[in-house]
Amino acid sequence: MKDLNNFLNEKKEETKKANPAKDGEGADDKQYIKMMGEYKKLRKKDTKKANELLEKIFKLGKDGDVSKNAKIAGAYI
Repeated sequence: MKDLNNFLNEKKEETKKANPAKDGEGADDKQYIKMMGEYKKLRKKDTKKANELLEKIFKLGKDGDVSKNAKIAGAYI
């Protein structure tokens, strides 16, 4: 029989694991959308840094696991 403290500790460890991506969602979707938001703010202030960030965003979109829906959402930001 398990001890109550051991059982509670096991439960906490299981909840700390990373959540897998949902169906139709890429692993890098949140990062892609976050970077697009940063680009929107940065493009008005510093165009050079904004262009560097945009290159990173395009690379992530090309090489990373970004869903089509995330790319559309990033375009509307």
